[in-house]
Amino acid sequence: MKRLLAVLGAVAMIGGAVLVRGALTGDDGDGGSGGNGSGGDGATHLICATELADTCAALAEEDGDVTFDVEPAGDTAERLVDPAFRPDEADFDGWLTLQPWPALVELRRDLANQGAVLGETSDVLATAKLALVGPTERIDQLVAACGGEDETSWRCLGDLADDAWADHGGETSQGRIEVGHDDPTQEATGLLVLGQAASDYFGTTDFASNDFDADPGFRDWLEQLQNADPGLPPAVAAQPVITQLEQFPNASWDAVGTLDPEAIATKARTSDAFTVLYPSPMIRAEVVLAPIRGHEVDLSDDDLDAALEDTGWTLGPAPQDAPVGPSVGVYEALIDEWKLAT
Repeated sequence: MKRLLAVLGAVAMIGGAVLVRGALTGDDGDGGSGGNGSGGDGATHLICATELADTCAALAEEDGDVTFDVEPAGDTAERLVDPAFRPDEADFDGWLTLQPWPALVELRRDLANQGAVLGETSDVLATAKLALVGPTERIDQLVAACGGEDETSWRCLGDLADDAWADHGGETSQGRIEVGHDDPTQEATGLLVLGQAASDYFGTTDFASNDFDADPGFRDWLEQLQNADPGLPPAVAAQPVITQLEQFPNASWDAVGTLDPEAIATKARTSDAFTVLYPSPMIRAEVVLAPIRGHEVDLSDDDLDAALEDTGWTLGPAPQDAPVGPSVGVYEALIDEWKLAT
């Protein structure tokens, strides 16, 4: 079966094709059906968020009509929000990424009184848990300092961050406690982990940006967490935090927030020298496909599902009892708070 993201009128003319997973379309019906997209001949070019690089590689290997580029979600969002961006001139047809990034693009363009550049974002295609991973010895020490595995939360990690290990049962030679995550202005995972950390601080995912002012301790806590940095050389620090940790397990982070597939893969590659924990609230990373307005994204459901599953994602939406992450507006406000804190 083919997923065709196009104007609804075009669907009727394509034999055997149907719109699935939320009736995806590259045009929302108010004049955005540009005819210059590169998907019209069956070829599809995707921009893939960093976290989905392996998924896109697997998809392209299976379907020779699929090509892709990989870049951080923040870079793609910046390009899409640029007033000079023209969907009908875009050299890519769709964006395979994680929520809330398509919603952030829509919010930023709306606030700037700019027209839509994305078609209807798909339903959630797959999910993954957020995880905390670190060298087993350090994770054991963090668990002890927090009072047990169930108490080893981002709220506790923020309280410990940048303190001397010697003050929390460690050795003076261990230096300071350094826990972190990827840059939330750039990497989709970094923003999700920041949202998870803030949700744990407030005790709910249903908090608002005015809570930052209502609780003056939040900004101090956030600054302490975000500035607990191992100070690695710039070339190393530019890599994802999970890569930094794996390459320099004794000289970088004590623990980092990342996606479960990445954490499990690191654990396997290092002969179980790392331990993986799952802090609450267990917000899921959600994979979605956002078409560029007026473009077709011609993909096989089966191929895309197989590529996601083979690279560690769980197909379909999150379980009904999984907590819903913060709103898109709160994520945007958290980015501003992170910039101030760092």
